Amino acid sequence: MPLLIIESPNKIKKLTSILGSKFVVMATVGHFMLLSKKNLGFDSDTFEPKYVIDSNKKTVVSKILKEAKNHDKIYIATDPDREGEAIAKHIFDKLPKRGKTIKRVKFNAITKESVKKALKNTMDIDEGLYVSQTARRLTDRIVGYKVSPVMWKQGLAKTSAGRVQSVALKFISDKEKIIKDFKSEDYWKISVGLKEGINTELSKVGKKSVDRLSKKDALDYEKDLNASSFTLDSVSSRKRKLKIKPPFITSTLQQDASNSFNWPSKKTMNVAQALFGHGLITYHRTDSIRVEDSKINDLRSNIETLYGKNYLSPKKMSWKNSNAAQDAHEAIRPTYEQAFVSLSKDEKKLLDLIKSRFMASQMADAEIEKTTYKVKASGKKVYELVTSGDVISFDGFLKVYGNKKDDEVLPTIKKGASLVKDKVNNTKGATKAPSRYTDASIVKLLEKEGVGRPSTYSSIIDTLEKRNYVDRKSKSLCATETGIIVSDYLTANFSDLISAEFTKNMEEALDKISSGDLDYKTVMKSFLTTIEDASAEAITKKLPSTFIVDKECPKCKAKMMKKISKHGPFLTCTTWPKCDGTRSINGVDLDISNETGKPCPKCNNIMILRSGKTGKFWGCKSFPICKNTDTYYENEEDRPKEEDAVKCKKCDDGIMVKRKGRYGFFLGCNNYPKCKTIVNIKK
Repeated sequence: MPLLIIESPNKIKKLTSILGSKFVVMATVGHFMLLSKKNLGFDSDTFEPKYVIDSNKKTVVSKILKEAKNHDKIYIATDPDREGEAIAKHIFDKLPKRGKTIKRVKFNAITKESVKKALKNTMDIDEGLYVSQTARRLTDRIVGYKVSPVMWKQGLAKTSAGRVQSVALKFISDKEKIIKDFKSEDYWKISVGLKEGINTELSKVGKKSVDRLSKKDALDYEKDLNASSFTLDSVSSRKRKLKIKPPFITSTLQQDASNSFNWPSKKTMNVAQALFGHGLITYHRTDSIRVEDSKINDLRSNIETLYGKNYLSPKKMSWKNSNAAQDAHEAIRPTYEQAFVSLSKDEKKLLDLIKSRFMASQMADAEIEKTTYKVKASGKKVYELVTSGDVISFDGFLKVYGNKKDDEVLPTIKKGASLVKDKVNNTKGATKAPSRYTDASIVKLLEKEGVGRPSTYSSIIDTLEKRNYVDRKSKSLCATETGIIVSDYLTANFSDLISAEFTKNMEEALDKISSGDLDYKTVMKSFLTTIEDASAEAITKKLPSTFIVDKECPKCKAKMMKKISKHGPFLTCTTWPKCDGTRSINGVDLDISNETGKPCPKCNNIMILRSGKTGKFWGCKSFPICKNTDTYYENEEDRPKEEDAVKCKKCDDGIMVKRKGRYGFFLGCNNYPKCKTIVNIKK
């Protein structure tokens, strides 16, 4: 009886239904080997990674290895991508080898046909793909361990950098700064409604094209148009085709789900993962548009049966990839298998979207007929006004996929006909700042710039959100002040890391490691040297001059600059530590009502109310120069009186004071951290 090892336990039920009782199916539950946290997690000379078993996965791995002893044939069927290959390699290295036949299998869909075919076409572990994944993992570790500590030392506490996420953050951050600096300007537009039932927009005055007008010009034109005569000067029609698109790849699926359902990329990938696990779609992490010929033939036959031959594309669309490296998988398509579980509402929505896009990929183009009327207005000046209407003359693939807009039919009017003015409209408008990125537009940009790969797009956005570098405002991704500060610092000090071109070249180098066209150690050594050199230089520099803001220190009137504490961004005096003046990030004085009015017993500064992991507490205003703290009581009457103080039994001069921890109040020595004596308070 063979053993089949997969990645996700959610696929066990479906695979068991396909393979029956002849196979034992077990799952690694994703990655189970982690890079060691010691010394970067790899040898800096050989770049040999040092892995340790995830403590949370030891039981899972132990059960797999124990079960493997009972099987002569073992198939490793983790996902058919880099991450899956790494998991396959790691479990292969752990498995007993003596008397065993261990083979790698890859199936692009969890269907009877695909699984049986994969088991007949076994292979060895793809060492190139594994090494490429290792290189990605190590480059991420290098950035995290080399760059992030530099940022902490420069006053950007609890921040971090990432090889790919930092580039995405720069895109979003730069757009946010443009929006913040944008100054709206008023403009006016002229339109003329005609009694023949059309509304026209002013497009030319004389021979000069116009769009947004000044108030004076708009008033002058409005007055003249009210006294003008109108004639239909020209009528033109042209047909255009809306071309069909290939089936989904990861990036286009995320973009379409964002536009259609307002879903973040992470949700799209989670739902797609569930559909793949149910055996209803092909593998969802792919940048290939290729589809098997047999599936295309089946689809075309189905289209002709359902809609007729005129809805079928004239020739078979054999979608091909421009890059051979992309050809490992098929495009994302439905398997048309019967669902063996009840699908959720979201799963049904995404499956329907995938089905419609796949069907549309072999259908005929849609045809749109656009009619344009140009109206001549004669007054003191000669004006051209334009209107147009679109009519779908043949819906083609729009029958199953895409937004099918209502026809805009213009009334039939002969060229040269006189027209009657109904009303001249002078409308005020205002310029708008550019739109923020959405999941759809940032994924499209990352793909265009070659930053990241299909499997990483959703995790890039998710990481930026988790680190509070990016917030969501409806569909939009908005850079936070923390995100902008981090991006500006990296731009000033790590130009390569933040460069889309550098990141794209690195991605291509990592792909070439996989194909054997580049040497792993050479690429890694070059990357490590680049980051180490930039880190060594950055640590000697002051924060960028752009961090200095036009705000005065409340204490010494010096300029202030942006920094980040563990509680978030704030303004600090540029003369710190000489002066400890601070303001909130928007320049407002911190609330002095939180001061106790009592001097700190250690430095005589004032005690102020602060917040920590266990809640509110009193801390010295001179922090971090003075780190004295005191317990905060909602009701000050609960504070122990000095005459009731109990001396610490372990140190000579300490007294036990009531403090608050994660589990509630307790008594602790006031000489902490020198003395760590604590006593539980009996309830």
